[in-house]
Amino acid sequence: MRKLNSAWKFPALLLSAVGISYIGDFIYLVSLNLFIFAKTGSVAAVAGLWLVGPLAGVVTSLWSGSLIDRLNKKTIMMITDIMRALLVALIPFLSELWMIYSVLFAVSLCSSFFNPASSAYTVQLVPKEKWLRYNSIASVLTTGALVIGPAIAGALVHFGSYNFAIWCNAVSFLFSACMLSFLPSLYDKQGVSSSYSSKIRLMINDWRIVGDFLKKQRLFLTTYILFQMIMTLAIALDSQEVVFTQTIIGLSESQYSLLVSITGIGYLTGSLLLAVMANKFPVPYLIGFASTLFSLGYGIYAFSHSFFSTCIGFIILGFFSSFANTGFQTFFQQSIPSNKMGRVGATLGFFQSISLIVIILFASFLSEWLNVKEVVIGISILIMLFAITLNVLMYNYHNKKEIYYKNAKQRELAR
Repeated sequence: MRKLNSAWKFPALLLSAVGISYIGDFIYLVSLNLFIFAKTGSVAAVAGLWLVGPLAGVVTSLWSGSLIDRLNKKTIMMITDIMRALLVALIPFLSELWMIYSVLFAVSLCSSFFNPASSAYTVQLVPKEKWLRYNSIASVLTTGALVIGPAIAGALVHFGSYNFAIWCNAVSFLFSACMLSFLPSLYDKQGVSSSYSSKIRLMINDWRIVGDFLKKQRLFLTTYILFQMIMTLAIALDSQEVVFTQTIIGLSESQYSLLVSITGIGYLTGSLLLAVMANKFPVPYLIGFASTLFSLGYGIYAFSHSFFSTCIGFIILGFFSSFANTGFQTFFQQSIPSNKMGRVGATLGFFQSISLIVIILFASFLSEWLNVKEVVIGISILIMLFAITLNVLMYNYHNKKEIYYKNAKQRELAR
């Protein structure tokens, strides 16, 4: 028991730091969505919130990975947490929409360093055989934040103000940085040239390394593209969520916050089940089958006419998205060496950010031109098609893998 506690000491600390930060994220995400829509009444203005992160990703992704793979990842996470805390604390003092977007852009710039650094650090800190269980526990914490965060946000908006909710988020980033300070450094120093021309050559060489890696890992690349298309389209739907639930289904602000929390309950239930039975599910099945059932939840949501039917759709998508996300995160960790994870993740993130910007803009313009309901139904059908394709790919991959290991075992026994 003492050995088990010692083995999970630092991973548990990392999980706690990330979990605290997640709670704050969901508090201010709900608060800002409601605040912007109440202030402007514009679908495009709300969708703009969902564009800030991808825009920041486009600015940083092609060069941030080179730094992340060569610098102290723990230090990167701590500095970006502190910077996010200070920036978020400024938001309540800003009156103009463009000022709020500017600060959110700076926050997203920090996040584009924090997230790849966190992924690479996790692979270094957590032993390979514990990745699936770690990711499933991380999923539990994420969903706990998804349940608690919006509930707190709803209460703060109802009984207090948007400002206090946003300041709570700033404090959560400070708590996260404090907890990260107790983690080991795990820093393997690599040289970073100070010459401008040398940095350019270094980045170009890194892009070549990423390109060569992706050419050899076609299954990984295809899986990544399909899965990210599903999640990108899902985010595009999320950008229309406030408008769709309030204007089409007719939900109030408090019902919307409750709906997000109910989704979190579905996600939390799936995450808890996966945390207990992490080694019972093959990773390809977690990605393929769960993505298909996750897309079914969006289909139910798209055709909903009441709070009850919307809840059913959100519980289904929440439950199975926990399986799909955990499976994909583990697949990502298994496929990329830790010393390349920052560069590969950031480079792929660049293209993901561009596709996210294009799809969110396209969805918001279509919503203004056509009808929000038609857009939500169309995107839901696309999600289902991509999910079914991914399911077929993962099913075939798993079967081929099983046949390979079976034949290898028979050859070994024959000797």
